[in-house]
This record gives sequence, C-alpha cells and structure tokens, in this order.
Amino acid sequence: MARPKQSRLVMATPVSAFFRPFGKHCVRREPVLLKLDEYETIRLLDYEGMQQAEAAKVMNISRPTLTRIYNIARRHVAKSLVEGRPIIISGDNADFADFQEQKINIKVMNQKIAIPTAEGKLCQHFGKAPQVTFVTVNNHQIVAKEVLEAPRHAHGSMPRFIKAHKCTDVLCGGLGQGAITMLNQMGIQVHGGAPAIDIEQVIEQYLNGSIVYGSSSCHHHGGEHHHQHGEGCHCHHEGE
Repeated sequence: MARPKQSRLVMATPVSAFFRPFGKHCVRREPVLLKLDEYETIRLLDYEGMQQAEAAKVMNISRPTLTRIYNIARRHVAKSLVEGRPIIISGDNADFADFQEQKINIKVMNQKIAIPTAEGKLCQHFGKAPQVTFVTVNNHQIVAKEVLEAPRHAHGSMPRFIKAHKCTDVLCGGLGQGAITMLNQMGIQVHGGAPAIDIEQVIEQYLNGSIVYGSSSCHHHGGEHHHQHGEGCHCHHEGE
C-alpha cells in the first residue's frame, strides 16, 4: 500500500502566474508548466536565501523531497530561458488532470478567494454571476467572508473587479479562455469546474481537498452559453 503524500505548504500564490518571453520567435511556443510547490522552492531558496533544511521545514517536507522539487523547478526555468518558452505557474487550465493531482498535495496558506455567486451557491458562469463571495484564508483557516454585488457585465469587468479586491484565487464553474488568460496574467490562480453547491459547502470542500472538479470550459454559439457541468447555471444576469 502506497504511503500517503505529505502536504506541501505554499505560503502564497505568485504575484504573476504567467510569464512570456519577448520576441517574434517566442510567440507560439508551448508553455513550460511550473507547479506551485516548484515555484515555492525557487522563492524560498533563491529569493529569500534560505538554506535547504530551513526551506524544507517551511514547506512541511523532507530535505531530499525539497531538493528533488527544486531540481525539477530549475530545469523548467532553464528550458524556458534556453528555448524561449512562456511559463505558467501551477499548470491550472493548461493540464487539468495534472493540476488536480497536485492540488490534493499542496496547501496554500494565505489566500483571498473570489467565488462567483448566485442565491447563496457557486454560479456556474463566471462572467454572469450577480454577486461575488470573497473569502480570506490565513494558515488554512477562514478569517473573513464578504458578499458584494458583481460589476455590470462587460469584457474584462469581472477579472478587473476581482483584481481590485486583491484576490489571489478564483474558485468557479465555467469560464472562457480569455478570462483564464486575463486572470493568470494578473497573478490570480483559477480553479475551474467547481460544482454549483452552497458557498459554505464549496469552501469547506476546497479547504479540505475533497472538492470534485468537472469541466471548466464554456462553449459559445451565437451568443448562447452551453455549460458542460453536472449542475445547471443558476445565474440570471442581463447585459451579455
């Protein structure tokens, strides 16, 4: 029987989750995916200047495990620099199965999470939610929760609204690639495909790692939005 993985602690999500090299030859290259725990080893060792034993203690892992993660992270960064590839931190939305696997094993300690909301439940359509629930998490514990009216629907309005409230993460159902790209460029992690259940329940599942994600894609056909989810969209919002 395999031994369960030790949870790896990441103190905060990165300021930016997307980096792109400059130059015409770099435009269409496949991105390099840097997991959150790989990012954290670089931050602790190369930015904070910690010794490996100290960094391993902060991340709640053994020193050999930290060394292995750090070596993988360095190879990913080197590949980006040498081959002119973009970097996406976490792999979310680019390799969903890989992201689900790592989410079970990584706990981000300090977050402010935005959840598109309708009638007390997670709204399955990111851009049409009438409210947004903001949840602040410190050391994996909820310290604040606030529900605000969502901005009037317009291109880019929801990502800018979430960024203005200094969020680190979005927990949502379906959203388009444009919204994903905009949020990632703002340094906001996207956890798409979450179920349309009560806000308290979805937060609890997210924090304890039991949440079951579905498809996070929304398909647009002639102005209609068809959601590939187990739950229907409970949002009713004019203006799209």
